[in-house]
Amino acid sequence: MPIHHRRKKRRNRTQVLSESFLSIEEQAIRQIKQFWLARALLFCNGIPLYLKDHFRNDDILNFIELDENTLEDLKKPEIKKILKNHCESLIDTEPSRRGEIFNNLAKVSQHFSLNEIEEETMLFALLIDLDNTFSECFDLFGELTNRSLFSHLSRILDIPEKQVCNALQRSQLLSNSGLLKVDSDSRSMDQKFDVLKGLSSALDGLQPDISSIFANFITEAPTPTLTPCHFNHIKADYDRLSLYLHNVCHKNITGGNILIYGPPGTGKTQLVRVLSKQLNLSLNEISVEDQDGDILSSKERVTACQLAQKILEKSPKQCLLFDEIEDLFEGDIFSSFIGRSRSSSKVVKGWFNQLLENNAVPTFWLSNNITDMDKAFLRRFDLVMELSIPPRSTREQILTESLQHTDVSKTWIENMAQLEQLPPAVISRAARVSDIIGESSPDKVEAHLENIIGNTLKAMGHKYQVSNSHTTHFYDPSLINTSAPLNKITNGLNTSGSGRLCLFGPPGTGKSAYAKYLAKTLDKPLIAKRASDIIDCYVGGTEKNIARMFAGAKAEQGVLLLDEADSFLRDRTNSRHSWETTQVNELLVQMENFEGIFICSTNLMNNLDAAALRRFDFKLEFTYLKPEQAWKLLKGFIGDALNKLSPRKKGFFKNQLIAIPQLTPGDFAAVQRKLTVLGEKNNISLFIESLTDEVSFKTDKPNRSIGFSAEF
Repeated sequence: MPIHHRRKKRRNRTQVLSESFLSIEEQAIRQIKQFWLARALLFCNGIPLYLKDHFRNDDILNFIELDENTLEDLKKPEIKKILKNHCESLIDTEPSRRGEIFNNLAKVSQHFSLNEIEEETMLFALLIDLDNTFSECFDLFGELTNRSLFSHLSRILDIPEKQVCNALQRSQLLSNSGLLKVDSDSRSMDQKFDVLKGLSSALDGLQPDISSIFANFITEAPTPTLTPCHFNHIKADYDRLSLYLHNVCHKNITGGNILIYGPPGTGKTQLVRVLSKQLNLSLNEISVEDQDGDILSSKERVTACQLAQKILEKSPKQCLLFDEIEDLFEGDIFSSFIGRSRSSSKVVKGWFNQLLENNAVPTFWLSNNITDMDKAFLRRFDLVMELSIPPRSTREQILTESLQHTDVSKTWIENMAQLEQLPPAVISRAARVSDIIGESSPDKVEAHLENIIGNTLKAMGHKYQVSNSHTTHFYDPSLINTSAPLNKITNGLNTSGSGRLCLFGPPGTGKSAYAKYLAKTLDKPLIAKRASDIIDCYVGGTEKNIARMFAGAKAEQGVLLLDEADSFLRDRTNSRHSWETTQVNELLVQMENFEGIFICSTNLMNNLDAAALRRFDFKLEFTYLKPEQAWKLLKGFIGDALNKLSPRKKGFFKNQLIAIPQLTPGDFAAVQRKLTVLGEKNNISLFIESLTDEVSFKTDKPNRSIGFSAEF
């Protein structure tokens, strides 16, 4: 006797001995396995196949509880007869069906309205999935095609082959619900059955109801952390979504699908949760991981979505959320559902369209990126909405609420809210991490938060730079020289609420500072953009950024400042590339449609497009300081030091200022920063000397120096 055969014999004795300790349910499961395996041996030509290589199929004998010692030294005809008689005795009595797996399957069958054939087929597939040894017994039959599988199942389950085939068709309930599919590409019994991942384990245990059985596949959405007021910047879209979702649910309309896309962390999931809660709907989310914590594949998540539709369709006021659908379009996962290794584009689109059109429960589909999605798919969604980073006011609100128990200053929150790429998810996570750290010092808390937020934004590919103030400390409109009265323009803009201004002139003359002052005076947020913020290296990207810039300003009802406007409004007659023209055109279109206050600033007025200039209500030239303005500004920066001087000494410094041409408010600000670093901010002589140095770097030298008026 071969050594391996003697080892098998010892294992048999142990197994037989342990059977006396089986529970009622375990005995019932073993009996039905024996019953089906016996039918396979009798009616699927299994006995002759076994006799060809019986020493390698001892698991079969274990299952049918036939002591292999009784077959020892027997010839094949004798073994055949013993096997036949034994299998016939096993199928004389229908096995009892007692235990949790049978009870749970009955619940599934009732909920999904499975017929007896579908339920029986499902049970066979579940037991194959649960027991590797049982499934390996069917390796006896070699490679299986779909046709041979249906033939064997017909004989094993005692069901007409046509009915078995029909039950396992992809168009039928088992497959459509995601419970059970047949893998056409696989050849072994255990691989042919594609049972919903984790379902077998879920059914093989105590489950009080249908929701418990499928808890690993769909989960009840948690309570949202945001509220409707956090989405005021998309109020029109929000109201439209709300009305649509309400009508779909209350009128039992099938095929309700909403696509929401935008960068990670912008609040897409929160938006859906907030909407559902407001409408008093039960929101369920497709799980992203199984009961073991393993990430579900795209195919498994689609299957779970199909399942969820069937589970929830009988319950009123339900909706469903499927996140990160961009994963579905990586590769060709649809082929596995359609049943073709290389599916044609037409077939794939047809299958996906059917998926969208037949869902009984309204579904939200969320994506971080729709770039790779076929436009043919996109047009199948009822509503498509982009959710961008919320405006500054909303960011400030979320920061305030998230950090209400954290010792940070209002000024710090205002400065952090300036970060245009700061999504709500990053804010909430930073607040959580800071709370865990548990620092008590306000300075240290703010430092931790800045570090957490900054590193996250950098990892996401965003710029991280916080401005410490909105305006210069000594800004005064009376210190600005323009071609039209600023005070009158400011009052007019405050009354009308709209206007287009082109500010031009040398650097440092106060163009950007006036935009900040105007926003503060009108109590509106300033949305400041530079060319570097808008220009994109990809064709069409700049145009999209321009549109987003205006959309953000509209949502926030702020003053929009575009610095370095000459980068976009350059004369189109000199354009050498088509994208140069399209960028100008896009900006002009957005300007005309924008109902708020839009300001462009440039140092290169001569380069601007003539047609673009006509769109501006005001074209204001900013020029250098007059002598009295320069003196007033100097007193603003170092007034205390000047007040201590004698009249003679004051006159001396005034004469020094006379000799400095082309002074701007920006020069004074630059010198103050320099002397602050050196610890000499009140040194008058050094201040004036530094002003002279600043002017020396200017290329457009005047022919004469400025002079003071007689009264000065």
